Amino acid sequence: MTVRISISGMGAVTGLGFGVPALAEGLAAGGSAIRRLNPGEIPSLAAPRWAAIAPDLDENTLRGRIAALLPQAVERNFRALRGGRRSIWLGALAAAEAMAMAGREAVQPDEQLGLVVAGNNLFPAYTAAMVTRLTYAPRPEPRYGYEMFDSHAVGVLSAVFGCRGAGATVGAASASGLAALVAAVDMLAAGRVSRCLVVGLPTDFGVAEWAGLDLIGALGDERRIGNGPASRPFDAAASGFIPGEAAAALLLERSDVGLAHIAAAELTLDGTHLPAPNPEGETRVMRRACDAAGLTPADIDLISAHATSTPLGDRVEADAIATVFAEAPNLLVNATKGLIGHALNAAGLVETVATLIQMRDGFVHPNIGLVDPVRPLPYAGAVAVRRPTRRAMKTAFGFGGFNAALILEKE
Repeated sequence: MTVRISISGMGAVTGLGFGVPALAEGLAAGGSAIRRLNPGEIPSLAAPRWAAIAPDLDENTLRGRIAALLPQAVERNFRALRGGRRSIWLGALAAAEAMAMAGREAVQPDEQLGLVVAGNNLFPAYTAAMVTRLTYAPRPEPRYGYEMFDSHAVGVLSAVFGCRGAGATVGAASASGLAALVAAVDMLAAGRVSRCLVVGLPTDFGVAEWAGLDLIGALGDERRIGNGPASRPFDAAASGFIPGEAAAALLLERSDVGLAHIAAAELTLDGTHLPAPNPEGETRVMRRACDAAGLTPADIDLISAHATSTPLGDRVEADAIATVFAEAPNLLVNATKGLIGHALNAAGLVETVATLIQMRDGFVHPNIGLVDPVRPLPYAGAVAVRRPTRRAMKTAFGFGGFNAALILEKE
């Protein structure tokens, strides 16, 4: 990578609370945001379930929080958010925090500011609601004609934050967050923009989507969770992933200055349409990232693993890490989904924010609930440890054979 691309701002909303400080505090404390749901909190066929739910957010709270982060925002910056979807509101709040952290509070139209939204199938619950409406009304809501597209999120956020450069939505299932970062890096490296806002929204699934995931055994199993943590990445007792409602945003810039710079961002395919993980594909993308950064596996201090708490996925990923990082004496491995659940489309971005927090604050968050590992690795322990991280790898793997790896480097 010849052009230096740095991350100048980050933002997040997770089950641990609003903002990066709440996430940082929760990670350091090893506190889980996952809880047993009340019936109806997330549409499913069988309650109770478990999930990490972001805080309640109404329109007045949203406006107040964005105004506090971006005091120069004016009324036109809020128009596109009126009456909008909760998922977009949460993404907008994370984006406002990232912009504020980077010192970009003017929120004026900016032809050098690009925008990439992570994800595909962003609003299926909305579609289901409109189908239901047609059983008693002659037509869907008038807004549905344009809000049904994933690109609607790009339009709203570009209106709010003045993005007038290149833009796109990038879907790669659970690897969407890192795929969006790869797209942003490519935009910046090509000189299409000088800075790019990358935003991950909570996935707005409905009954059919949750039922489909349950049918293939992807969700945590009520019968196997017992009294232990519901999400147990890399543990033999893992029974399936636990949803985590979350949004995150990063501001990338062509600059030598920032929280960290992106040493490599790689995305590959396995050539399959199926959900099964591929060990060769996972090892290949991690090696490609090291090669692209001009590093060896021994240079990596921390792997923020994808590790979803699914039996097959975690075992394959652990095997891949063991293969690539057999000679990495300083390595630690942790998995943020044990604390905040699986944010699906936004997972790679939320966990990149978590990785940046650990690099900035000099600690490695724990793997709670990891008692019986699927295979030996240098896992972080049950409590956070003070430890500097100069280079970290973040991985993400998605249904359909998507493999992604990001290397962050701190000077």
